[in-house]
Amino acid sequence: MKPRVLILPAAIRSHVLPSLYLADLLADEYEVYYAVTSQVLAEIVVKNGYQAVKNSGYRIGYHMETSFLASKKQKLTYWRLLKAYRTDELYWERKRELDALIDEIRPSAILIDLFVCTDFWVLNPRRSEFKLLFFNPMPSTYRVRDWPSVPDRYLIPRGVPSQPLLHLEKKRKKSPSPTWRGVGVRYWLIQWTIARHRQRIQQLAEALPDYPLALNATVTQVIANVPELILAPLEFEFAPEIRKPNQHYLGLCMREHRQDTELDPVFEQAWEHIVNLRLQQNKVPPLKRDLGRAAVAERLIYCSFGTFHEGADATLLRFVTNLLAVVNELPNVRLVCSVNKYVIETLRARKLLTDRTHFFSRVPQLRVLATADVFITHAGFGSIKESIYYGVPMLAYPLDPHYDQNGNALKIEYHGLGLRGAFAHERVGDLKKKLERLLEEKTFREKVRQFREVIVDEYKEEKIKGAVQSLLVDKYSAVLA
Repeated sequence: MKPRVLILPAAIRSHVLPSLYLADLLADEYEVYYAVTSQVLAEIVVKNGYQAVKNSGYRIGYHMETSFLASKKQKLTYWRLLKAYRTDELYWERKRELDALIDEIRPSAILIDLFVCTDFWVLNPRRSEFKLLFFNPMPSTYRVRDWPSVPDRYLIPRGVPSQPLLHLEKKRKKSPSPTWRGVGVRYWLIQWTIARHRQRIQQLAEALPDYPLALNATVTQVIANVPELILAPLEFEFAPEIRKPNQHYLGLCMREHRQDTELDPVFEQAWEHIVNLRLQQNKVPPLKRDLGRAAVAERLIYCSFGTFHEGADATLLRFVTNLLAVVNELPNVRLVCSVNKYVIETLRARKLLTDRTHFFSRVPQLRVLATADVFITHAGFGSIKESIYYGVPMLAYPLDPHYDQNGNALKIEYHGLGLRGAFAHERVGDLKKKLERLLEEKTFREKVRQFREVIVDEYKEEKIKGAVQSLLVDKYSAVLA
């Protein structure tokens, strides 16, 4: 019987999907289990060949106490919330949940998503039973002097030092008594209680002094000094010095055999029709295209903004309407777009769709990228890696300013892999110029091709597999040896 690995991802599709690459690396030596929070995520895991178990998803250290109490049908009052923090209620609940899961599965190793890293505080006291590794589906989330961090939109001019997080932390610690600042006593009391609660659970976790919270983390809290598997190529960072000694970059982490779920039921038939139309319209023998694809006179623009906009959104509708206007002006261009059903229904009602524009609620992205000429993306990191793998230049429109999308879009331009724009403010003329550049200027496609070749050459699967296995075996490389 194989030893078992338990993977604890964040409760979001874009974190589960890239982690499947790790599962593939370990599948020959381990039986892989996932602890997921919804049936949708469980379906993804099972369809891709691994076992899924359900858990609640309430994690300590992320201010989930309010929603946790609501899930227990308890009346939420100030004093009830204060009690939850004072008694570490969610900590003990999560401990019971994870203890039961570990007793059932008996894993020899556990991989924790960096964005739910506080499960470490629950698991660490049982360190004699398994190894722990952390994985990050984004580029490095630390702030490094003189370089933008993942949520930043602009390069830092040389000679202008970035604001160190430690300095900011010291400033915050100087806050005086609440009466001096006119801060409500209740607010001050709960903030003080939360701070004591966090100190207490770190002591319960036996995390201090070796594994404190990192002071230079940006978009999420991070446990310092733990091994991190970065599901990214180091080459995508601004510079090699971004890498920390405890970080291990694994490349593009691609899975061509990925099984997608919740696909638009009309996609298969429509896609076959699109492919046949393109073949018919491209009978004139053209020059060979990059990456060995058959050359075509008609170009395909693929547009997807992931799952960020799942409802009727006026900004998204305005952007897509502008995109349709641009596509209608570009010769020999076909558009495939993945957006939510509300936008599709509105576009149909307004009679804005043509025989060259095809809209779906969700598509098998790898299949579409394999034939695309330009990818309009929200700069989610999984989509960027897939676009690089298939050699497709990108036009990036970050939607979420709080995580990595701004930084990813900046890196796309920095490395010459595409262009970026302002989603809510992009004018039709600017959108058209950018698409024309990406379609006509061969330098973009060539740059993506070269970038891909460097990465593929550097991150051979056997090499990566050996590195991950060694982290699970080497007692000096993994936590809880």
